[in-house]
Amino acid sequence: KNERNSCMSHAIIIPIYCESRNTISLCNELQNFGAEHIVVVNDGLNPKSEYFNELTSMGCHLVHLKNNNGKGASLKAGIKYAHDNLYNITGYITCDADGQHTANDVMKISRMLDLRNGSLILGKRDYKKSKMPINIRIGNRLSSAYFKVITGKSCRDTQTGLRGIPAFLYDTVMKTKGSRFDFEMNFLTKCADMRVPFYFVNIIADCSNCSSNFRLIKDTYLIYRTPLRFATASIGCTIIDLVLFTIFAYILPSHMFFNIMLATLMARVVSGGINFLINRKVIFGNTDNGAKQALRFFILFFCIMCASSLIVSALWFLPIPVTLTKAIVDLLLWTVNYKMQRIWVFKDSNRLKRTPRSKRN
Repeated sequence: KNERNSCMSHAIIIPIYCESRNTISLCNELQNFGAEHIVVVNDGLNPKSEYFNELTSMGCHLVHLKNNNGKGASLKAGIKYAHDNLYNITGYITCDADGQHTANDVMKISRMLDLRNGSLILGKRDYKKSKMPINIRIGNRLSSAYFKVITGKSCRDTQTGLRGIPAFLYDTVMKTKGSRFDFEMNFLTKCADMRVPFYFVNIIADCSNCSSNFRLIKDTYLIYRTPLRFATASIGCTIIDLVLFTIFAYILPSHMFFNIMLATLMARVVSGGINFLINRKVIFGNTDNGAKQALRFFILFFCIMCASSLIVSALWFLPIPVTLTKAIVDLLLWTVNYKMQRIWVFKDSNRLKRTPRSKRN
């Protein structure tokens, strides 16, 4: 009875990119558990097919997208429909249509969404019991490690599609960038920045026969686009720095006492300024307060430079080439630099507000 009552207040969002009987079976089982608000999002398929007529006759709400817009766009369209058209909705449950999520696991998420209405509920797949291909396991491990580095928050299954989203996160969902698989990682990152608690529910997902429209190269790039662009900009500005240093060292009078130091400083200031503009407008896309961001950027820039010099100097005794030591130190500091620019230098003041205490309960 408790499961039926909790599920009645939640909208279950199921995006569909291909017709599958698994979806029909899932919707039937969910209705047997008392689910009243099942929103199926048709991501570009023929809306007049018998398949969707069957879902409509079952009482599911249908949202049709004209083209294949991607999983992220489908989830946002379904959540927006539920928000605008369904009443007394206290949360949204997203699940996949390919058969890997069971109605029982959806009910677990629904129950916990009621008990912890201030938390984001995530279905954590059990690696030992779930039938997960090795590539999915490896990808999830790497994704979780990346998430830990950039947010400082642990998430043991960043790629799970079974999530319970409390209603107060509706605006966050709508403002999250990304229309494909990148949306899910971007949304998790936003929630971590907002200090929304994560609560994990163990589920048994069968991924062995699940189909997917995941594009390995394109979607992987979309998920990790920001750090990849950040790395590309850093490499590009390093090249600019070396070129400018060579030019300044050549044109400055050779007899000048501080020739090399001045050439280094001038090149670093120019390349740093270019790096700041690229990161601000292209990488992080935040143009809130240029003066404040510039001050933070150059404070961080100076601290990273000093830290690199001090750490490399302190490790001079190691029996390895100093160049290798510097490369390792600078790589570690690069991750610190990226994280600090994301959460401090180019922090979105509107995005990073803490969740109200009254809703965190």
